[in-house]
Amino acid sequence: MSLFNKKGKGATQNLQGNKGAKSGSEEAKLQEKMTQERFEISEAIKEIGKIYYESYRNNSHDKLVPICNMIDESYRVIGVCEKQILLLKGIQICPNCKATLDLESVFCNKCGTKLDAVEEINLTNENESTQKSATVELVKCHECGSAMPSDIAFCTNCGVKMKSV
Repeated sequence: MSLFNKKGKGATQNLQGNKGAKSGSEEAKLQEKMTQERFEISEAIKEIGKIYYESYRNNSHDKLVPICNMIDESYRVIGVCEKQILLLKGIQICPNCKATLDLESVFCNKCGTKLDAVEEINLTNENESTQKSATVELVKCHECGSAMPSDIAFCTNCGVKMKSV
């Protein structure tokens, strides 16, 4: 009998390990995307320096606008990746004191700041020939107000059946 119990525990642990592996691979992809965006920012800043030097004599800065726009977009993508990683880990950061909190938290337990609802995060990869959008949509439970992935049937906090969207 104990042989079957040991095998059952091993299967459960294996399933839990697979969830962690999926989350880890998604995090690794997002980390790679952020590294790529940081590299592009660095290259763009080098280009700004070259253009600024060449333009200095002419006092023309119109060439800088598209590069600055590209840098702003890269910073936006990095921010989205960072938020996506937090969602994968099931946490959020207080905007006031930077405390680490559960996604379900409505108020910060360190400073008392009311937290914004966790929103859908879109990440568009502009470098691929076909644009794809990776989204994680969270909805609030109509009974207890906890944030839950939109594809679940029951709230993980109170157990109430979620309304279909």
